[in-house]
Amino acid sequence: MATFVINEWLWEDASGVNGPEPQKTVFLLINKLATSEHRIVLIEGSPFDQKAWRLCKGDSAIVRAIVKVFVNSLRQNIDRCQILKSEPAVPIPEELAAATKHDDHYLLEAQQSVQGSIIVTTDGTLCEAVRKACLPCLFREEFLENYFQPIG
Repeated sequence: MATFVINEWLWEDASGVNGPEPQKTVFLLINKLATSEHRIVLIEGSPFDQKAWRLCKGDSAIVRAIVKVFVNSLRQNIDRCQILKSEPAVPIPEELAAATKHDDHYLLEAQQSVQGSIIVTTDGTLCEAVRKACLPCLFREEFLENYFQPIG
């Protein structure tokens, strides 16, 4: 079993802005996560959480369906999702905080709060800084290949 802290790429792909294939992949991924032994960690009210809730109000039936599965099968399932309160945050190591954008610190706080959790991102600078700090980080493609192949 692995525990993941997923960056907002999930919602960018789900929204359809990156095209229909990434959108389909996210739909399949969320369904597989919901039935897998893996877990996700999120911070309540974080940018990741806010983007999910914003997509609930969108015009696209496909996007609303993706978010509905996420909320009902992952976010509300204590076996699949650990929701952390935004305060108090676990401190980020000073060197890691300095090497990353402030907007990404909530991901690092989530990772610091749940031992062994793995950040999943598309941000090369973030992943490099996390790995340099000897913490686990995967790019989206590595995550999909290593944990959810074949997807589709």
